Amino acid sequence: MHCSTGLIFLRAGALAVASGFALSPGWAQDTAASDEPAGPRLHYALGAIASNGPDYAGGDGRKSSLRPAWAVEYGRFRLSTSRGSAFMGHGLGTPRESGASATLAQSDRFSLSAALRIDKGRDGSDAPILVGLPSVRSTLRARLSAGYAVTDRWSVGAGVSQDILGRDGGAQLSTSVGYTWPLTEQTKVTMGAGASFGDSAYVRGHFGVPAGSASPLPAFDPGAGLYSVDGGVEVMSAINRHWVILGAARVSQLKGDARRSPLTVEPVGYSVSVGLAYRCCR
Repeated sequence: MHCSTGLIFLRAGALAVASGFALSPGWAQDTAASDEPAGPRLHYALGAIASNGPDYAGGDGRKSSLRPAWAVEYGRFRLSTSRGSAFMGHGLGTPRESGASATLAQSDRFSLSAALRIDKGRDGSDAPILVGLPSVRSTLRARLSAGYAVTDRWSVGAGVSQDILGRDGGAQLSTSVGYTWPLTEQTKVTMGAGASFGDSAYVRGHFGVPAGSASPLPAFDPGAGLYSVDGGVEVMSAINRHWVILGAARVSQLKGDARRSPLTVEPVGYSVSVGLAYRCCR
C-alpha cells in the first residue's frame, strides 16, 4: 500500500463527508423534485449491545461491556456507532460505516461511501502485559468503502482507512465476503469472512515491542502485511416495524508477524454479542 497516495485519496473522501454535512437547506428542496417528492427524511435507531470478547487483539483475557447503539440518518448522511448502523440498515438497506458517513455513489448492486471515525487506540490499562509499552494513541480515521452485491445473497466488499492526524496510526485495508439468508420475512442470517492488512506503522503500533521500552518483553519490530482473518454469523430479527433484536458471534485468528509478536498470547479470539434497538420513522 502506498501510504502517501492513500492518505491523499482518503483525505479527499473525508472532505466529501465534511462538505456533504455543510450543504444548505436548498439541497433538500432541489432533491424534492426528483424521484422522492417528499425529499429526505430523518430516521434514527436507539438501543444497546451487550458483548464479551478478548481484552485486546492477541490477549488471553476477556472483557464484557454494555454499550449504547444508536444512529441518526438524513438522506445519504449518517452519524452512528457501528452496531447502531447495523440496526438502522436491517431489512432496509446495506449498513454503512460507524462515525460520520456519507454515500458517495449507489446503484442497485454497488455502493461507495466515505466515513470519519474516532479510533480510541490502546493503553496499558487494557491488559497487564501491555504495561510499560507505548500507548496506541487515539486518532481520527478517514475510510473509503466499496461494496458489490454479486447476487441477491452474495456480496463482497473492501475498505481502506488512514490515520489523518499523523499519530502513527498508519493505514489498514480490509476485504470481506458475505452471504445473507432470509430465514423469514422478519429474520435474516448473515454469514461472512474477511481479511485485514496493515502498513508497517499500524502493525508496529499494535503488535510491536520497541527496543528500550519499559516492558520486560523482548524487542519485536513487525512488518506490513496480512495480520488477521476472521469469520462470523449474525442473526437479526424485526419484532415489528420499530423493534429489532440481534445476536452475533465472530472468531478471528492473527497471522504473520502479528501472530509471532510477544504480545500475542492467544492468536485465536472469539466474541459474542446480543442487542435490542428501537428505530423510527421509516
